[in-house]
Amino acid sequence: MPQIEVESALIEPEYLKEFCLQLLLQANLNEHDADLVADTLVESNLRGIDSHGVARLPHYLERIRQRSIQPRPEMQWEPLGDAVGRVDGDHGLGQLAMVKAADHAVALAKGSGAGWVSICNSSHCGALAYYGLRIARAGMIGFVFTHVDPMVTPHGGAEPFCGTNPICITAPGKNQKSLCLDMATSITPWNTIANAATEGVSIPGDWALDANGKGTTDPNEVKALFPFGGFKGSGLGLMIDVLCALLGGAPIGPDIPKMYGDLSQRRLLGGFVGAIDISRFTEVESFQERIEELIQRWGAVKPLKAGGKVYYPGEPESLTRAERLQSGIPVGLRLINQFNQLASASGLPPLETTEQICEEESSSEVEVSPTESLT
Repeated sequence: MPQIEVESALIEPEYLKEFCLQLLLQANLNEHDADLVADTLVESNLRGIDSHGVARLPHYLERIRQRSIQPRPEMQWEPLGDAVGRVDGDHGLGQLAMVKAADHAVALAKGSGAGWVSICNSSHCGALAYYGLRIARAGMIGFVFTHVDPMVTPHGGAEPFCGTNPICITAPGKNQKSLCLDMATSITPWNTIANAATEGVSIPGDWALDANGKGTTDPNEVKALFPFGGFKGSGLGLMIDVLCALLGGAPIGPDIPKMYGDLSQRRLLGGFVGAIDISRFTEVESFQERIEELIQRWGAVKPLKAGGKVYYPGEPESLTRAERLQSGIPVGLRLINQFNQLASASGLPPLETTEQICEEESSSEVEVSPTESLT
């Protein structure tokens, strides 16, 4: 699948995280929450998911400025049974609500064997892998879902109904080699479109429709994305909307306030997180050993193309993370200019960059298949 290419500069990961942390502190987040949000964003970039990395921070900061996102939410936990509960995100950053939900799901699973947590009154939470892998590190199988405003056409439709509505499933392996499927139900992430618009580059003509229901290569003209796999992605996206909206009392796709619409309007997003305690079924170590064997056998499958490789879900992102920890994170030059304007307004020093490169946007997301993408 083709990728957009942008002019970028490399930035050291810890330095980039500290820069984001300082901007979030200036926006009145407390230090714990600012550190958590900065970590989720930089981790997305490290894993090659640039669509959900630091490029989203200017948008979050503007929503905080316009008061549609609370910088210091008073989130509420509501137990609904031995294995179920709900997190009210109090219109804070979605990362905070999603981590709280993941941790409660794990706690419920320890007591009941499984835990399921609904989320309401939240906002954009970034890449779901962060929360799924958090559950995997607790020795459990993780499920994470979220929904967003209408961006994706139903199969055969010419206008959007559901959002990109991603799903993440994780299973813990040995030596941090966990399976992590994190995919949108759209052909590409909407935020890849947003990044293309920011950097002034075109997109492939078979990704999206304009306001007239025609294919477009101009990211500024995009009004709807296609689902992946035709009716399969379309149907899965609708069912994820059911989990995220109907169980938590959130609006369904067409009624969700737009992410890039009125930035003073709260998003009212829902979500759904689950954890399964593996130890109730089998020994965790034995399970992890079988995951390791599965990974080895999967990787031994003969590749379709000479010199190719069959990757397990999450492997391309893991390899990208290892490489970027060493070389640095590529950040688009126009995004760097945005950051430096924000820094100047906040009295912070500008970002320092190293090598300038031409980088494929979110390259690791589609190395396996077009479904390796997020909201």
